[in-house]
Amino acid sequence: MYAAQAAPTEATSAMTQPTWGFLTNYAVLLVYIVLHPESTVREIAYGIGITERATLGILRDLDDEGIVNRHREGRRNNYSVNFDRLSGVRRGGEDSALTPRPFVDGIVGMLFSIAKEQGADVARLTVPKNVQEHELEPRVATWGFFTNHLLVLVAIARNHEPTVRELAATVGITERAVVGIINQLETDGILDRRREGRRTHYDIDYETFRGFRGWTLGDWRIPAPLIDAAIETIKALSARSR
Repeated sequence: MYAAQAAPTEATSAMTQPTWGFLTNYAVLLVYIVLHPESTVREIAYGIGITERATLGILRDLDDEGIVNRHREGRRNNYSVNFDRLSGVRRGGEDSALTPRPFVDGIVGMLFSIAKEQGADVARLTVPKNVQEHELEPRVATWGFFTNHLLVLVAIARNHEPTVRELAATVGITERAVVGIINQLETDGILDRRREGRRTHYDIDYETFRGFRGWTLGDWRIPAPLIDAAIETIKALSARSR
């Protein structure tokens, strides 16, 4: 079981909490309700550090997509994740490289394992499905599960010597945004770059990635197995590109 850790003090949070992360509030909320399926909206909002209004909006979006189901039990809601539905949805179009299938499979598979370990209701626990690339349902919306920082990191894992222009085209953001993200990843020690001829070569420091201070949100931390799953799938993508 994954118990919540003590909330950091206000002073500590100010010093250690970065202004960016790898998971959007949608992804963080998904992880939180897997760990705390009987939480109220207020508890979810407090747990992940956003407003109740924002929490309701995210739950509504995920409910509309069929990814999160709400079940009334007495005076409380009980939340469950539809992993079958979740595994078939990814950001971008069919030819997009934003969220490679192996990466999605690794994250969804580990989240499913965590749900089982938490003692999720078996009757409501849908198993992730195996789908082919052409069967994926493109996520065309104003929200996603992974931030541009993670998408840039994944793109670098698949091509260790990309130009800023290539990264911008892959992730779907401006070149200026890419430069800012690379600088932040380098400042935090997650990314190392060096010049090799006319190209810049990038290396990912996975141990620093694992210890990233942004994995702690509100009064809890993203479970270590989920972080490890992200690391292993990024490593696998990196190995394939060599």
